[in-house]
Amino acid sequence: MGQAATRNTSGFLWVEEGRPRQGTIAEVAPLIPVHRTYSYAVPEDLAGSASLGQRAMIRMGRRGRPVRAFIVGLDRGEWDATLRPIDSLVDQESYLTPELIRLGREIALHYCCPLGVTLKAMTAESVRQGRGLRTVRYVRLGEPLEAIERTGRIGPKQRALLDSLAARCTAVAADELLRDIGASSAVLRSTVEKGWVTVEVRKERREPKGTEAEHPADLEPNFILKDEQAAALVEVVGAIETGRFAVMLLYGVSGAGKTEVYIRAMQHVLGQGKQALLLVPEIMLTTQLVQRLAARFERAAVMHSGLTESQRSLVWRRVAEGEATVVIGTRSAVFAPFPNLGLICVDEEQESSYKNLQAPRFHTRDVAIMRAKNLGIPVVLGSATPSIETWYHSDHRPDYRRLVLRRRINEQPMPVVHIVDMHEEYAERKHTVVLSRLMERLLEETLQRGEQSLLLMNRRGFANRLYCPECRMRVTCPNCNVGLVVHVQSGQCVCHYCRMRTPIPQLCPNVTCGERLVQVGVGTERVEDIIAQRFPRARIQRVDSDTMRHRDEYQRVVRQFEARELDMLIGTQMIAKGLDFPFVSFVGVIHADSAALAADFRAHERMFQLITQVAGRAGRADAPGRVVVQTTSPELPALRFALEHDYEAFAAAELALRKRYGLPPFRRLARIELSHEREATVRSEAEALARRIGEQMRAIRLEHAEVAGPNPCILPRLRGKYRYDLLIFVSTASDLRALLSGMHQENVLRTKLKSVVMDVDPVEMA
Repeated sequence: MGQAATRNTSGFLWVEEGRPRQGTIAEVAPLIPVHRTYSYAVPEDLAGSASLGQRAMIRMGRRGRPVRAFIVGLDRGEWDATLRPIDSLVDQESYLTPELIRLGREIALHYCCPLGVTLKAMTAESVRQGRGLRTVRYVRLGEPLEAIERTGRIGPKQRALLDSLAARCTAVAADELLRDIGASSAVLRSTVEKGWVTVEVRKERREPKGTEAEHPADLEPNFILKDEQAAALVEVVGAIETGRFAVMLLYGVSGAGKTEVYIRAMQHVLGQGKQALLLVPEIMLTTQLVQRLAARFERAAVMHSGLTESQRSLVWRRVAEGEATVVIGTRSAVFAPFPNLGLICVDEEQESSYKNLQAPRFHTRDVAIMRAKNLGIPVVLGSATPSIETWYHSDHRPDYRRLVLRRRINEQPMPVVHIVDMHEEYAERKHTVVLSRLMERLLEETLQRGEQSLLLMNRRGFANRLYCPECRMRVTCPNCNVGLVVHVQSGQCVCHYCRMRTPIPQLCPNVTCGERLVQVGVGTERVEDIIAQRFPRARIQRVDSDTMRHRDEYQRVVRQFEARELDMLIGTQMIAKGLDFPFVSFVGVIHADSAALAADFRAHERMFQLITQVAGRAGRADAPGRVVVQTTSPELPALRFALEHDYEAFAAAELALRKRYGLPPFRRLARIELSHEREATVRSEAEALARRIGEQMRAIRLEHAEVAGPNPCILPRLRGKYRYDLLIFVSTASDLRALLSGMHQENVLRTKLKSVVMDVDPVEMA
């Protein structure tokens, strides 16, 4: 065999024709938008260091452009073709285990995202860079003390250092050693130069605040389970014991004790020497849940987007080393490198915040199910209002089970819900009102009894519209063509999409008009102002993203409300989820039908879920609960079912509608969003893309498949760009994968546009 060429600028490794060469071959996934992997030769000097999940520098294209890539396969073999070699390794270690790489392949395939991009999203850059690690020098004797003594004169400080090392018999941190003997680093340096002492450099973790759940002085004891809880736990434990994959839908009314079932199941897993993961939609909204778990588990860690880079890196390593046995986290926690994962629980599985809004656009719940299936472990999905898809699967898929908790732990009845038709209220009072008479009366009675109230207004700001009553002109964002929201306290109008801000105008911007503008609509800021005027002695706190900018602020408000230092919380959905306040006896929902007005087939589902969740905050202890829901559309079926706390009837009605119109879960859905500065350009490109997709469907003979659109998006212009979308409907997930794979092979998605977004299983249609 001829001599192989050394690595050069072209990146090629030339081998004589017809003569095979043996060595290590790496399968790599480049961090560029290509939907395939490549084979590269691993040079002998790197073969001992290369491992799965590491990043490597490779060269691609005719010009040998340097690109980073993940190593996703390593094999020893031979080749007789031209293979480029890996240039270098970027990472010293990898936290992408073979199990996670397999999961990454499935995510990339299902969500139509390049594998390299997918793997990049699975491990934070801070973890790969080793952030939060400190460099520690360890010293030990280079040879026996007797041999050192024969080499020459030893100074008193050197003698103390050598005697201390000889007495310990193990490597000692240099700083600790010098501190103990009262010597300077010069003493250590002199012994190293003489060969008496050797130095070893290690990277060690240091634990900043925020990586562990705060533990109380005494761990909380186990509670006595109710019959329904015990029956549900038996099912989960059975799956754990038999080591089989199963999806358990833990469906229970608010206050039924779903969290206790999670805790008992996780305790059982820990008893087997395994680890457990609890996924939560937003860490800020689950303060009480995190505290409860910290009170039950000594080695619990928290993972969320609010951690610093060092904190995220260190908690990742604690999980990988098995030191953290229970992890509570948001989306990214589903990729934590557990060496021995035994159970995954997904709390409030229906929450849309589980959907990742950047590539790969995965749904955390579905990825958790993928991972559990690969590992052969159970996954528990908990909710009082499950997603329609999960509810349907629990009836129709053999690997799903439904566990039901119909009664609250304390046997308290569900709160009484009153629906108020605001049209009748306006007619009686001859003007627009924010609070109905019934809501005002019940708020007053609640305050007099010394109990607490929650008021939900799922819209921020003071007013959501500025318009001129003379010329009917509406003040809109110049970038997005949506109405600006008035924020009186900051003195600004704000676009909630592009964050554009401007001082609140007083006069109509139409140069031919100039009349005074009118503020219309209600937001949390205006509700707070009205409540403060109507109940001047009430202790009020507004809870929305304008006032709660950090998790610590939200935790402070929760503690104050728990301590009964506040009488009333007014806020958006931040107050509707994950809170357990025993002295809340009244809940009010203002403008309940705002969610149902969205042009989205899931709008009624979201409205039902939000009202049911916030209503469930009332009457969780001894005080009976009352709920008032104000609406201008009392005839909506979702409101009628919420009035009766009847999720099952709502789900049946919703499924019947979706089956009639061929919507998920009866068909699989993918959405393609295109955007451009010129509307004509994006429309013509969208029309051409729709034709090519239709041709691809016919080419692979997909039955019951269709492409709908293009149509302008619900928000047709955002951040200066016009937006159109296409909806792809197919019968099954395998049909969708086949279609998307064929589209990539045939370059169907190639357009002149820079912005083309593929969203498989979308949860938002705006």
